[in-house]
Amino acid sequence: MSQLEKIKLLVREIQNLFFIKKYNLIISETQKAIKLYPNYSIFYNLLGLALTQLGKFEDAKLVLNKGYEINPNDLAIINNLANVYKNIFNFKEAERLYNLSISKKENYFNAYVNYGNLKRDLNKFEEAIKLYEKALNINEKVPEIYYSLAMAYQSLGKFEISEEYANKAIKENPNTTKADLLISRSKKYKIDDSHLNSMIKKDLQNDLDISQKIDLSFALAKAHEDIGEIDKSVEYLEKGNKLKRTVINFDLNFEEKKFRNIEKIFIDIFKNKYSKSNFKNKKIIFIVGMPRSGTTLIEQIVSAHSEVNGCGELPYLSKIINEEFTDNKDLSLTKIKEIINNPDKLSIISKRYYTFIDNYEISSKCITDKAPLNFIWIGFIKILFPDAKIIHCKRNSEDNCLSLYKNVFDGTLNFCYSQQELGSYYNLYLKLMNFWKDHSSESFFDVKYEDLIKNTKDETKKMLNYCGLEWEESCLNFSKNKTPIKTASVGQARNKIYSSSVKSSLKYKEHLKELFSLL
Repeated sequence: MSQLEKIKLLVREIQNLFFIKKYNLIISETQKAIKLYPNYSIFYNLLGLALTQLGKFEDAKLVLNKGYEINPNDLAIINNLANVYKNIFNFKEAERLYNLSISKKENYFNAYVNYGNLKRDLNKFEEAIKLYEKALNINEKVPEIYYSLAMAYQSLGKFEISEEYANKAIKENPNTTKADLLISRSKKYKIDDSHLNSMIKKDLQNDLDISQKIDLSFALAKAHEDIGEIDKSVEYLEKGNKLKRTVINFDLNFEEKKFRNIEKIFIDIFKNKYSKSNFKNKKIIFIVGMPRSGTTLIEQIVSAHSEVNGCGELPYLSKIINEEFTDNKDLSLTKIKEIINNPDKLSIISKRYYTFIDNYEISSKCITDKAPLNFIWIGFIKILFPDAKIIHCKRNSEDNCLSLYKNVFDGTLNFCYSQQELGSYYNLYLKLMNFWKDHSSESFFDVKYEDLIKNTKDETKKMLNYCGLEWEESCLNFSKNKTPIKTASVGQARNKIYSSSVKSSLKYKEHLKELFSLL
């Protein structure tokens, strides 16, 4: 066997490992391959891809850059390097690389899709759709392109077009169950619904991988709840949550330690005088609370105001805090004290946040940041953004936790997939919010979801007054708000106020006893 044949065989073997998601094994195999064949860029690309899948973006960047040096015309490496820069929020470099790959090969549809994803992340949905359409003109047989278009149109509230594209993704590959899940989020099912029946048949197959089974289980749970079959809905919920729990990392002890450490550190800080950032830019309204507590609804109401731009769930505050104030993933009192006693350093850190915001090209005087878990960082918000407003959304604990248990999420909400862990995390949230209230009572404004549903106008007036905004009737017509929604609430938040989600947990009382007993 020639050297070239050996390399091709080795590449196929490593590529097969991607299908079963053996990323650590891929890393060790590609590292061996690079020692044997250091001048073949494909092994750097495969290693970089595996590192990216594990979230090791800085390592991936180094490896892919080495591959790029070996072969500057390797389109896969250029595209994957751009994806890494996107993931570390270096959007300008990512955009440069996407354009570079397109300039080298105008019909390279992967670059258009990934470039579209970057535009979507920056809430530039019309630009994203144009890029997806260019990819579709190159290749009409790729389900990922149809799915990307479906997501974009759903975020814009164009549900019929979204469903049309999602069905096209399924037609190209019936195992694209994330498209089934996407359809389920904005659809109200009836008995003998054709999509429900197709999902039931699909669930009986044996050719779905674990992520496909997870998405399908949550979609089926939603559909069966819609038609009133709660027992069946719970059956699929338990299946989906158990499967999801097997593929994520979550350590409740680590979270408990983190929350205790926050309280300990800020008790010390609040006892003494501390500096605050003096950097001024756009006014920020942070909307915090447990996910699925009504934060999307609040953002839609507030961002319907003429002076406010809704940015959605921004990841930048947590990124900055983890990079500036931690040591080995733990908050460092030494680092924090060193920084908060230096107003210039604080201002530099605050400016970093706004540098990310600049990528959105927003002209409004005020923005919303609706990352719910920023409730963890209320103490830092008051230091870094002393003029910011914080709206805390509260909801009935059982309704809130049920809504979390009924959904599967991208990102960091890994506490949701076990009744015991979800209930315990909710209690950690309550305890920390009580801590913030006890030690900085004027730091935030509480809005109770149930009160907002019952007395929308009065509660909206209170919120706007707290935020220093004049009353505008448009805030009551929030269902017409064009602000994109990229969360699981996309279907609900496009509707007018409704009360069916209040006390929605009652019909699950007998099914989720472990969860509800903790609340």
